[in-house]
Amino acid sequence: MKTHRGTQAEPPGTYLERVAGAFSLLVLHETGSLQGHAAAVQERLLIARRARGLGELLRDQIDLLPESRNRLRRDHQIRRELWRGWIGELTPKSAKAA
Repeated sequence: MKTHRGTQAEPPGTYLERVAGAFSLLVLHETGSLQGHAAAVQERLLIARRARGLGELLRDQIDLLPESRNRLRRDHQIRRELWRGWIGELTPKSAKAA
């Protein structure tokens, strides 16, 4: 289908489907991320209950810090890519081609 400017127009509904699809990926990632954080908190609580003293508690919690940092860094990297993709889907195809 041609528009009055001679550029190719998208079929009706395609734009909204792309935007909704990209947004649903964001929502799915955030849901999974929250579930991962909840699992990490449960793990920390379980380990804290097993500790026999303050020193052991601190050592065990400090040992978990690199894992937490890596999980947060990975989640943030994925989140940035998903946002870039969603913003890219918000940009009409004709504007991308120009």
